[in-house]
Amino acid sequence: MGPTTAAAGALPHSQHPRSRGKNRRTDIPRSNSRMSGIFTAGLGRKPWVDVLAALFGIGAWVAINGLWVELPLLVAQLPEGWNLPSYLAVIIQIANVGPLAYSLLRSLRPGVRPAPVVYLVLSLGCVASLLLALIWQETSWIAGAEHSTGLLAMVFLLALVDCTSSVLFLPYMAVWRQIYLSSYLVGEGLSGLLPALVALAQGVGGNSMCENVTMVNETDSGNYTYIITQPVPLDPRFGVTEFFYFLMTMMITSATAFTLLEHLPILSSERVEFPSPTDSVAALDTTQSEGKMVRGMWVGKDVEKMTTWTLVMMLLGQAWASSLTNGVLPSIQSYSCGAYGNVAYHLAVTLSALANPLAALATLMLPRIRRDLLAVMAMIGTVVAAYIMATAALSPSPPLMGTTGGEALVVIAWVLFTGIMTYVRVEIANQLREEGARALFWCGAVTQAGSAVGAIVTFILVNVYYLFTPYYPC
Repeated sequence: MGPTTAAAGALPHSQHPRSRGKNRRTDIPRSNSRMSGIFTAGLGRKPWVDVLAALFGIGAWVAINGLWVELPLLVAQLPEGWNLPSYLAVIIQIANVGPLAYSLLRSLRPGVRPAPVVYLVLSLGCVASLLLALIWQETSWIAGAEHSTGLLAMVFLLALVDCTSSVLFLPYMAVWRQIYLSSYLVGEGLSGLLPALVALAQGVGGNSMCENVTMVNETDSGNYTYIITQPVPLDPRFGVTEFFYFLMTMMITSATAFTLLEHLPILSSERVEFPSPTDSVAALDTTQSEGKMVRGMWVGKDVEKMTTWTLVMMLLGQAWASSLTNGVLPSIQSYSCGAYGNVAYHLAVTLSALANPLAALATLMLPRIRRDLLAVMAMIGTVVAAYIMATAALSPSPPLMGTTGGEALVVIAWVLFTGIMTYVRVEIANQLREEGARALFWCGAVTQAGSAVGAIVTFILVNVYYLFTPYYPC
């Protein structure tokens, strides 16, 4: 449930770099037809660049996406319990210091190449994912409470990598011909899809069962035997540690693909000269004008520029959707699903993780949606979110608890919410990109602000005011 594919609809500012280098390859000329562009896009390209670009893109968000889908097993084994998702949501927002630091570096040194920074970020991701597999169960006592310091520390490092990738990996792809950008975006989508598929194969070992355990208390006057009831440990097909090693393998694969992209001589002819900041701005303006022309041909009329009121409403909608999808609901997902059983929780997490990239992909394949219909979709998503919040607030006795219908309904609600709100967020970003760099900047700003506010407020409600009650099967 992390912010994985929302950026997939927003292409980098420098996707049409100008040619001045001797190795410059010219992309296939555009036709006025969308269909002819589809049929000619595969011509004159090297498949190895497509494969490596996709593998490189997998490293964008695979670690954080993997952590979210593993939560049904983590909350059963770590001391934070059902509060763990709220910790992760806040840590991910704090990790946004990464892209801020990189943006500051670019402002101080505009000529810095992204490749060395990509090496640094991917190396950090590989080391952090290895340490995550080794020390995720390590705990410490802080302020009188036991915390998963090993896992939380590695989550911060991995979130630092993934958040920074949003402002680093896409600009790097500007050094390659434009036709390879779609391959990178496919890989970025796979960064959410693959962990979800592996988590589905892993399972959770069924719902929690209770058993009587005989305990012996040794004292000076003798031994006292008593019986307690406790849940049976979950038995997935493979454990959390093995899953984290899978995430490490994905990070190493991404780093290896990037290294090959940088150093394989047979791929050098597919590179273009990295554009200057001036060229990037000019390229963005060109992209916007061409995008509006194609969009107008698709819908059969000219596309009007947004009014100030429409722009403000779109930004508010983006902030609201980001607050729910990246902050509020992920923090309380354990409370929303836990009382329905581990299987329902597991399916809600993994299937909604699958809905995320699929919804983002839909915005790339379908024509722009009318803004009034987009508002209707946002309202439907909000209604579904209200039901999800009700199930969390009513824990440990949510509606239809203990019934197959209740379990199915909470899973469907999470999948619907994720799919609808992801589509809304990416579509808003697509439409704002057509309004210019300033609108796109504010779209990114309100996305981060909404996510941070949602995560922080929910963390306080969960961990300070204890407004949500966990369900204990025994």
